[in-house]
Amino acid sequence: MKSPAIGQLRFECTGCGLCCTQRGGYAHVYVNDAEVADLAALLAMTPGKFRRRYTFVDELGWRQLRFRDGACTVLDTATNRCTVYAARPVQCRTFPYWPELMGPRGWRQGAKVLCEGMGRGPVIPREEIAAAIRELEERDRSED
Repeated sequence: MKSPAIGQLRFECTGCGLCCTQRGGYAHVYVNDAEVADLAALLAMTPGKFRRRYTFVDELGWRQLRFRDGACTVLDTATNRCTVYAARPVQCRTFPYWPELMGPRGWRQGAKVLCEGMGRGPVIPREEIAAAIRELEERDRSED
């Protein structure tokens, strides 16, 4: 898959936590077995216990982290910090550099609703964005 043409992007995380909260129908953090194992190890539990406590399988057979009260189950809503940041899934590590959020002129229309840090801060090097896209693609290929 060819990487999309992307314009100049500015981004700076503000710690707002919006990326970890539900917006309309968006409340999905997909995890594979390797990510579950990493998350479980970080929390000193078995992968099975982690699956039961923090995940569910959707109607299409994809495993996802649960959302409770509109927030990802591993988000500390008091601080807006991820409690599993060191082992966060690929989907989280690569946000906001998802192809569907970027276009040849920069961030796509409506993308900034997902994150107040889009359009702020330094220009992100294209190599960093390309690396995030590759990581997503590699994870998706390993799931096929």
